[in-house]
Amino acid sequence: MNKKVRKILLLEDEETLGGLYTRKLQEAGFEVEYCKSKAELKKVYKTFHPDVAFLDYALYDESGSGADVIPILREENPDIKIIMLSNLDEISMDKKEGEEALAYLRKIDTSPAALVSYTKSLFS
Repeated sequence: MNKKVRKILLLEDEETLGGLYTRKLQEAGFEVEYCKSKAELKKVYKTFHPDVAFLDYALYDESGSGADVIPILREENPDIKIIMLSNLDEISMDKKEGEEALAYLRKIDTSPAALVSYTKSLFS
């Protein structure tokens, strides 16, 4: 029986962390598209339709936040699981943005292994 490969979209402007998260998720069997900016994500999303999106909230050198792409993701797939990643306190996020996300993970508390475990739990 073929097991469905789950697709993960990762928006993370810190390349080292983004690379670590991507590698660990791929090693765990997920198909991952890693984007470093909202513009890159908008291009990738035209052909890559993920089950889960991890969005960095505070993007260096960009106006707005990673939450700005939530409407685009929801338009294509209303059931997509969206998780915000940040080192900001959850309280710092706009209330509406917080409601749009399934969860909020602090990057400082989320090792690559912990992100893999969390991702697996979304499908069990």
